[in-house]
Amino acid sequence: MIKFSVRDITSKGLEINQTIPMEGIGLSSEEIDLRSPITVKANIERVDNTIIAHTKISADYGYMCARCLEDFHDRHEDEYHFDFEVTPDRQDIELGEEIRQEMIMANLPRILCKSDCKGICFGCGVNLNHEKCKCK
Repeated sequence: MIKFSVRDITSKGLEINQTIPMEGIGLSSEEIDLRSPITVKANIERVDNTIIAHTKISADYGYMCARCLEDFHDRHEDEYHFDFEVTPDRQDIELGEEIRQEMIMANLPRILCKSDCKGICFGCGVNLNHEKCKCK
């Protein structure tokens, strides 16, 4: 959970630096295969009646290569900017759901383990990155 009070935002802003498990923002392993906790760094500022959160997220994502079906992981760093309207009844801001939605939208459904992945032979099924084809 990444929550802060509107009152905590000073004229210099507010810095957030947290490492949280994926469950901390409501993510499940069915949504994204994360291989590390999520590092969240945010610079929060208030401009008139708007709170602006400049947020940087980093985590290791797990994937299955779309060509060779190998399991691999890749580190991602993404930046997001969130705006929240300040109303008289708003006391707290919760960034978790906003981050969760952005991470799901940014997660690629198909990815390669490397740009020159050779894939799998359709005849004999060997991973062409590691072995030569056994087809005749």
